[in-house]
Amino acid sequence: MKLHKIEIAQRQIDTAIDLFLDDKDFVSALTLAGAGEEITGKLLDRKGEKNMLQKLHAWYQETTGGKMEYAEFSRKTNLARNTLKHANSPEEDEVEIQRWEAVQMIMRAMTNYKELVGSPSDKMKVMASWIAKNKGKYENME
Repeated sequence: MKLHKIEIAQRQIDTAIDLFLDDKDFVSALTLAGAGEEITGKLLDRKGEKNMLQKLHAWYQETTGGKMEYAEFSRKTNLARNTLKHANSPEEDEVEIQRWEAVQMIMRAMTNYKELVGSPSDKMKVMASWIAKNKGKYENME
């Protein structure tokens, strides 16, 4: 099977949405969404366009007057995703992850995908409706 990275990312993001909305496994949802977000972000970079993380960094700098370097900002915003996929030290053996972190990663992945392709998948539209319906509620999810 030969797949383009865009299709791989869509599958990852759509599966993350299924796992999240079906309340099956938000940890795997976060990891899959993170993989899709990373792929779409790199594809946007290759097109010379800013990805969602870069836009968030610019917004953070402008809003707070902060001087946080992009690498540090990226490390902090990707902490949940990276904690789930790495085991570099014993301090990482037990982690605490919240459901809202999966929502945020799915949102970043969907935004990159839409920016790259021009329109969201059907599942991404369903997730966008869920986000609008649950606005403010998902931020308190554990």
